[in-house]
Amino acid sequence: MSSPPFTVVQDIFKASHPPILVTNCPLASVTRKIYEDFLHSAEDGVLGVAPAYGTNCVLSILAFASVSKVLLVQLPKRKEKAKQKNLQGRNFLEALLLSVSHHKFAFQMDVVATSLYFDFGICIRSAVDLLSVSTADRHSLEAIIDSIGGVNVLHKENAMSLFTGDEKLNKSTQSTHQKVALQAWVAWRAAALNNDMTALLKAQPRIDTSSFNETRLSVFAKMVREARCLSALKPSSLKNEIADDFSIKKGQLHVTCTRFKNRVQSGDPRAVKIEVIAQGQRTVISSRPAHVNGRAVKLKLDKPLPLGGSIRLTTIGKEPLTGAEKQRADIILGALQKMISIAEQSFFRAIFLPQETPVWRKGSFARRVVPIQFSRALNDSQKTAVAAILSNDPINVIHGPPGTGKTTVIAAAVTSISAPRSGAQDRTMWLVAQSNVAVKNIAEKLASVNMLDFKLIVSKDFHYDWHEHLYEKINPRLIRSDSFIDDLVAAERQLEGSKVILCTLTMLSHPRISTITRIVPLQTVIVDEASQVEIGNFLPMISLYSHSLRKLVFIGDDKQLAPYGQGDVPSLQSIFEMEHLRKNAIFLDTQCTSLAWLEFSTFTERRYRRSVSRMPIQLGTFIGKHVYANKLKTVHKNTAQCCQFIDVKKGKEVSAGSSWINEAEIWAVMLEARKCVNKGRSYRIITPYDAQRGRIEAALKKENIPWEDKVFCVDSFQGNEADYIILSIVRTEKIGFLAAQRRVNVMLTRCKMGMKICTSRRFVEGAAKDTLVGRLASEIGQRAWEA
Repeated sequence: MSSPPFTVVQDIFKASHPPILVTNCPLASVTRKIYEDFLHSAEDGVLGVAPAYGTNCVLSILAFASVSKVLLVQLPKRKEKAKQKNLQGRNFLEALLLSVSHHKFAFQMDVVATSLYFDFGICIRSAVDLLSVSTADRHSLEAIIDSIGGVNVLHKENAMSLFTGDEKLNKSTQSTHQKVALQAWVAWRAAALNNDMTALLKAQPRIDTSSFNETRLSVFAKMVREARCLSALKPSSLKNEIADDFSIKKGQLHVTCTRFKNRVQSGDPRAVKIEVIAQGQRTVISSRPAHVNGRAVKLKLDKPLPLGGSIRLTTIGKEPLTGAEKQRADIILGALQKMISIAEQSFFRAIFLPQETPVWRKGSFARRVVPIQFSRALNDSQKTAVAAILSNDPINVIHGPPGTGKTTVIAAAVTSISAPRSGAQDRTMWLVAQSNVAVKNIAEKLASVNMLDFKLIVSKDFHYDWHEHLYEKINPRLIRSDSFIDDLVAAERQLEGSKVILCTLTMLSHPRISTITRIVPLQTVIVDEASQVEIGNFLPMISLYSHSLRKLVFIGDDKQLAPYGQGDVPSLQSIFEMEHLRKNAIFLDTQCTSLAWLEFSTFTERRYRRSVSRMPIQLGTFIGKHVYANKLKTVHKNTAQCCQFIDVKKGKEVSAGSSWINEAEIWAVMLEARKCVNKGRSYRIITPYDAQRGRIEAALKKENIPWEDKVFCVDSFQGNEADYIILSIVRTEKIGFLAAQRRVNVMLTRCKMGMKICTSRRFVEGAAKDTLVGRLASEIGQRAWEA
């Protein structure tokens, strides 16, 4: 049933305008007469369009505006869209409003167009993205201000308020209807009135989704939806962990951030809330970063803060899109506008369109066999994987469980191509991964086999003052992003002839990396941790480097961490979820160690520790049986019991916001950490919950036990390892995290020599008995529990 009409009064433009009449109808109630009455007010042929989205970013409202009216159409839920009345309303919508008879203008028209298709199978014609005319970043508020005429004709604060806030609006509220109606009318005004943008808008390419192959359009629509769902998962505020000491100088607050993950970021447009509690009084002000230099942050103060007391910082608002996320969105917009032919590119077809046959460039590499040349022995599955990387096949997928030598395979391929007699020294190789730590691990492996002719690119934000210590072994091979050189000759000197470049996947979207990619074009790209990468994230790489790209190799393990957000957005896929690629994957089937361990296993523990790889047979056999269907073999002789459980009888899971803590386990972990320190053992502490990680780190620091780079959440530790691992399970009632087998697999497979698991025996043998942790305790039996 239609709601009564209402009016909105625009307060965005300084020029006055009569009230705008809004007709509000469910799709099933919109008749031809309602559409035609509305279109009588659109004699200029221009319609402004604005959407609202509901749960899971599903399109719930579509508003159309003319000079004096807005038609607000409430769209049905998916289960209702097939009803006959909705089908009739849909037909009117497509024929009268979404056809070529009227030009439609919207902010983020790419999202509107793909949402219509993704949610309802509806196409739109003659559609224009208003933000494309701005010279500002299309994803910024400045672009909206530009596209509607600029600050001189606007009430800027009102305009900013109209276009900020949560896009997930409650479609049943009057305020939502008013906001969406006014957004649509502002879009009409931006398009219909003569101003500096008029000529630019006329020149903008039109989006016509009806002209697309349905399969390709579905791929684009799915990418847009998933990107928006991931963005919706970002927290709306972030507590910044800072040191206790702070100072105030020249009207600025000086603080030191203590954790990279939630640091105050340089160039971040978001506001920072400062809370000071002194003498029982709480003072709150809003600020913005004046200067960020590594950990050190200076915040502007508009009014004095009380001296003494404690201080807390919270960054307000969702984290802005990264450069790679913006590029991904812009590429899809360009494809919808038919300005970018990404769907015609061979690697795009091979990955995203399995029903289409890619046309590979002939003669991409010389048809010679590159022999494997590596200083260490490889097992049969490793040899198969290296041979595939050296082959002319355009795409390879390599599945490597923990301890099977994924990084060794990469190193062997690099040294084979770089060898003097390979006949392939002119080939370039880019080794990329999702995380900086994974890239660093590859670099260290190359250095360990005396392959030093490479360069590792790392962002200044990650490196300076935060993680410089991670790169000590390979520092001479490092190029930091703030040292990028635009001059080709100088950049060639900086690269020192290296044909092998290492960086994160997002670094390939850096605006100043183009000089390096001109000198060392992307030909062979090896992606480590590929099972953690959502396939849409490869779009910028495929688009930007299609002219040079010859070969893609994906290495990972879909039994370990999934792409971020897959638990909340089940449709997310990595390469390993693409069946047409996965079916030909090469499986690394041997958990192994170096010959040095076999030869010197009777030496001291210190020599043993340097030589051993991972994992001990007890753990490797268990993981192979329960996670990898008995497909893994083990060839080393580390048969000692490596897993011991510590029964924390008084432990209790306690909710801490969206996380969990267990105080008793913190003390058990500290006791084990002190034992490792006293014995000179290399160790790390892993826990599933961030709140527990912070509490353990603070407790170690308070007790003067080494704490820096010692405590990690599971999700940040894939690809890492340590001789000894201490686990804090946290949960004692509900299994929580333990239900996610892929994450638990990561947690249990990080040790090379031994692992202590702090948990409740009652819990492990009760509620958690069917989890991996419960089954591990059961298989070891009574001796699993330390006396």
